[in-house]
Amino acid sequence: MVAMMSGPEADAIGAALAPHQFDEEKRLDALYRYLQLDSARDEAFDLLIEAAAEICQVPYATVSLVDRDRVWTKAGIGMAQGSEVPRTQAICAHTIVEGDFLEIPNLASDARTAGLSRQREELGAQMYAGASLVTGDGFRIGTLCVMDREPRQLSERQRRILGGLARQAMALIELRTHERQLKDALERAEHLASTDTLTGLLNRRVLFERLEQEAARSHRYDTPLSAVLIDLDHFKRINDGYGHAAGDAVLRSVGKLIRSAVRSADVAARYGGEEICVLLPQTGAEGAQRFAESLRRKIGAIVHEFDGHRLSVTASLGVASTAPGLATVDPQALLKAADIALYRAKREGRDRVVIAD
Repeated sequence: MVAMMSGPEADAIGAALAPHQFDEEKRLDALYRYLQLDSARDEAFDLLIEAAAEICQVPYATVSLVDRDRVWTKAGIGMAQGSEVPRTQAICAHTIVEGDFLEIPNLASDARTAGLSRQREELGAQMYAGASLVTGDGFRIGTLCVMDREPRQLSERQRRILGGLARQAMALIELRTHERQLKDALERAEHLASTDTLTGLLNRRVLFERLEQEAARSHRYDTPLSAVLIDLDHFKRINDGYGHAAGDAVLRSVGKLIRSAVRSADVAARYGGEEICVLLPQTGAEGAQRFAESLRRKIGAIVHEFDGHRLSVTASLGVASTAPGLATVDPQALLKAADIALYRAKREGRDRVVIAD
């Protein structure tokens, strides 16, 4: 399958060895939609080439994908998975152009491969047989091929089985694509089900689920847990003065800010209306207060551009933390304490952080 030449001689031979189909761009589009190029090793493909090598009684077998300028090995016996060669030096580039099956009994005497002497020297390959991987819409995107160290022809049975294995390889590529699409769809559905579409934060349902989980983890490992409740001050004035679209723009901006401010372990969710809750696992009162003060300053510093208007908003924050060594951690009590602290922050003048007693 592979030549190991370089220089002008290789270029001249390569030009003859890498014909392109008339519909090459569409063929490449078909190849790329499967996202198999440069993918990880897959034992299911290994089994197919093991069967091909056993049935055809050869030392070399590969599943290869033909890219624009290279041929990449998805699975190989005698050639490493993930290896690649220039398309100009690959016999498989001929296979996908010439038809669904190509057999060259003697590589030395065939005009298409006679110049690839180094291939015979390094691999000892003398014959080639390859079946194209054909997509459902008729594009040949690669091959399942075998090579031997002796010039010979496959039997009719071996050709038939090699073609069948190539169809199985294509079906496996299709299956892997469907599996990935299903996984992506499930992840998107989970994201939609757990995310507040306006702010990009988690929604209230997920907040309470995660609160229970984090409270249980805090109790189990005797680590602190803090909750920060955030309320945008005089938010109703924005809605009344500029419309709900302006209020939505402010919430989106604040949500984006909070998403960038939290750690990956933290839980940031829209609590309701203009209220947002952030859970801070393994964070005590002092750390939670520093986080809340920093967030308060950042929220107040944002200038929200909307419909020619420059809007700003401040925030009141209430912070509550678990005490070390508690026999139990009551998640609802933690949230209620943060809510009481938030109420105090608003009552005492807003744009401030209050720590629960």
